[in-house]
Amino acid sequence: MGIENITIFAAFFAGLLSFVSPCVLPLIPVYLGYLSGSTITGPEPPPRKLVFTHALLFVGGFTLVFVIFGAFAGLLGSVLFTLTDYMVWIGGIILIIFGLHVMGIITIPIFNQQKKLEYGHGQTPSYVRSGIIGMTFAAGWTPCIGPILGVILTLGLSSQNVGLATLYLFVYSMGLAVPFLVTAWMLSAATSRLKKINRYLPVIERVSGAFIIIVGVLLLTGTFTWLNTVFNQFTPEWLLEYS
Repeated sequence: MGIENITIFAAFFAGLLSFVSPCVLPLIPVYLGYLSGSTITGPEPPPRKLVFTHALLFVGGFTLVFVIFGAFAGLLGSVLFTLTDYMVWIGGIILIIFGLHVMGIITIPIFNQQKKLEYGHGQTPSYVRSGIIGMTFAAGWTPCIGPILGVILTLGLSSQNVGLATLYLFVYSMGLAVPFLVTAWMLSAATSRLKKINRYLPVIERVSGAFIIIVGVLLLTGTFTWLNTVFNQFTPEWLLEYS
């Protein structure tokens, strides 16, 4: 299992952390209601397929933007390959600072920004609008999910490979997309469970912050490949043979 495999695991985990972050998780029912033009938890919830289709286009929108971010990071790394080591070192320091912010040890005001969708009754659902909102989500929520997203962008930069960096951001998007789509398909049952998770948001923030700091330290010290050894210990031999 090479470093690329480890980064893919990290990218998907980072996407999951972004989904359960305080600026995304509590607003999931709002997103779904806005996209479908109705109230998810109301007495007459919209058809399951309608919500899921709009959610799928929303996911496609933010995935497109994140993939473009990844391609740019890989391109930048390949163009400035002679400076990549220094840029990754600086990125490691920045990630440690980001992690301290997420854990609440320090405060960086720009990362406390949170945008909300204003739900308007009577709005007609539009598939095109759902895709555009997904793209807006990726761009507009970057300050909020920036610390976690920064981890994958930094790893994409260090890869010096446009294809790998693009793959990392795609996998990150899937980590964010899969639970979102599951929620859309399960409708009110899932949204009620999400409300129960809200009580654990402080713990989730600490875990997210610790994850960011660990990656930052590994990048700063040039020991990110140490994760390779750790993962190999818990990976079946048959999987290692094909990695």
